[in-house]
Amino acid sequence: MNKFCEYQNLLTKTYDEAVDILLQKYGHALDDYYREASYVRFMQGEIKNITKGKYSRTSEGLYCHHIDEIKILKISDQSFIKRDNIPFRHQKRERLIYCDLIEHTILHVLITKETSNEFGLPGYEVYLKPMIIEWYVEETLPKPQWMQKCFKKSFLTPDEAVAIIKEMEEKIGRTTHYHDAESYFEDIRRKEQEADELRREMEERQRIEDELLRKKAVEKAKQLKKEKERVFYSTYPEFKQLSIHPEISRQKIISLLFEYKYSESYKTRKELDSAMKPLIRDKLLSELYEIVCKVNTFE
Repeated sequence: MNKFCEYQNLLTKTYDEAVDILLQKYGHALDDYYREASYVRFMQGEIKNITKGKYSRTSEGLYCHHIDEIKILKISDQSFIKRDNIPFRHQKRERLIYCDLIEHTILHVLITKETSNEFGLPGYEVYLKPMIIEWYVEETLPKPQWMQKCFKKSFLTPDEAVAIIKEMEEKIGRTTHYHDAESYFEDIRRKEQEADELRREMEERQRIEDELLRKKAVEKAKQLKKEKERVFYSTYPEFKQLSIHPEISRQKIISLLFEYKYSESYKTRKELDSAMKPLIRDKLLSELYEIVCKVNTFE
């Protein structure tokens, strides 16, 4: 049975069956994942990091997988270990197996399926599947030497990689529209095009909404201005014929007061302004209106 067929066969198994197959294929772990004494000290808050055991076989292109990932989330993550108080027994060599990248991904697919997405999916979706796509579909060789060994261990052609991804996706209940590398990239382009069209549609919708909001704001401002003028001229009706508007500035009021009343009392408008500093604008406006009314009456 060639490598690709082995992967297909492994994908048809239950998780427990797949674990047994990999144990027979690669043997038991060489060591515990973490050193027990260090693990205990970490859990007691005596040290910040746990010392790892000598379990690694990346020199052979193999990953180490925790068997109990089917029931514990982020089982090797130190922050989760402390947060969830994960017992050391899950880190012992008896609870570890070896696998290549594709087998590792299949294990996560089986976990995902058997736990109804409760476990397994984050590792598959965020880490493992993207790596298969990058290495074997996009044919990008990883730079670290240990990764290159993993790359060679589970090497697949682009069409084989797409085919196994398709079977894994369908295993967890997803619909796919590709069968080889060419159709995979076509599917990616189609999705990107759909995403671009959706983005443009959303941007256009947002533009229209913004324009409507702008028009509403302009109309509201006009209404507020109209109402302000109505109140202003109902309070100061004589100002209308003099084109004195509600937004008249304090300096303009001072200038008119100087012109109508205070030109003989103060030498300059600036001097009048300084003298009027304690008075608020509305007080000055009322005084100006009284003067205007007297002038109009006199006329």
